[in-house]
Amino acid sequence: MIDYKKIRAEFPFFKNNADQIYLDSSATSLKPQVVIDAINNYYTHYGTNPHNTDSDLGYETNVQYETIRGKIKHFINAKKDQEIIFTSGTTYSLNQIAYGLSDLIHAGDEILITKQEHGANILPWYRLASEKKGYVKFLPEKNFSIDLEQLSKVITAKTKIVSFANVPNILGYENNPMVIIAMIKKINPEIIVVVDCAQGIIHMPTDVQKWNADFITFSAHKIFGPTGIGILWGKEELLLKLKPLIVGGGMNARIEGNGSDYLLKGLPDRLEAGSPNIADIFGFGAAIDFVNRLTLKEIISYTHQLKQYALEQFNQKLKDKVIIYNADAKAGTLVFNVKDVFCQDVATHIGSRNKITVRSGDHCARLIGEIIPDKNTIRVSFSIYNSYEDIDLLVTALANETAFLGRLV
Repeated sequence: MIDYKKIRAEFPFFKNNADQIYLDSSATSLKPQVVIDAINNYYTHYGTNPHNTDSDLGYETNVQYETIRGKIKHFINAKKDQEIIFTSGTTYSLNQIAYGLSDLIHAGDEILITKQEHGANILPWYRLASEKKGYVKFLPEKNFSIDLEQLSKVITAKTKIVSFANVPNILGYENNPMVIIAMIKKINPEIIVVVDCAQGIIHMPTDVQKWNADFITFSAHKIFGPTGIGILWGKEELLLKLKPLIVGGGMNARIEGNGSDYLLKGLPDRLEAGSPNIADIFGFGAAIDFVNRLTLKEIISYTHQLKQYALEQFNQKLKDKVIIYNADAKAGTLVFNVKDVFCQDVATHIGSRNKITVRSGDHCARLIGEIIPDKNTIRVSFSIYNSYEDIDLLVTALANETAFLGRLV
């Protein structure tokens, strides 16, 4: 069982911000001391580049670096270490996939996404379709999830790529990758399926072999790790077909002086040009260990408990004051608006007056206004360091205010 008091003590954020209530973990999770220590450990004890294994210390850095790649492989149940590609985050990973698959798309071809996608899973496909004179079309949705009954009707002979979030970042209704991918592959096994796991990585178990996904992406900072580091996973044969988004040192095996002849290395190097974000990769490894120690099952269970308690309190004390948009979503987010008040006024007011951090706006999902009545909302997201008391203080802050004045000076 999660003991939030013990967990909270592992996060130095709260030692330095004792008066803060942090309810924005879907944007970025806080970092436990073990992650910070791992980053500092790299800088104070290693400091070397894993590409340079001539020295004993450089060799040891490389060993640690590749050990972390192996940890991530096990976490998502990939087949091989070299299928794990380190990137700067989900956004970069999705851009790499779209760019890398560009030769697959021709005039009239189709890319399918949902209208709940984050901009990182919209714009790379829009740009690719525009450049190749293809089309981006939208998957059917029912009750805020992909409509399995209608799925076969939108997939045509021109469909080349399907990309969706298993847990969209606003409403949090789950899309079951295993079921959806099986249906797509039954219609056409050649369709490339990409799963954006940026939010889902902490809200459901990830099993790329069970899912039969072609690519997945996620970021460390959503799962208690550092910012600036993420993962692109793909089936080995597909990763080898990707054109690298960037080229440079570390990923080439040979460059000739005739101005055009060069040879790329194998995986994962061919997709990891330049010096890697070594320190944050060390931190990422510590974050994976941290999650494994608590177990993902317990983390998911605890955030579900918080969500249910929040719903009970909102329904009891704010029923006539707020509109809730995702009451029955499984993920640990609660999306709502205060009636007749702009969401940012509410969020900045309670952030300034009550020291409660929530998120307002369209949350980078620019098409969400076509799914729910209000494009801009307030999102509260729960994590293992939150408590029922945090929710009580949020509800009290919302209940006691009659005029939300935005940021108070």
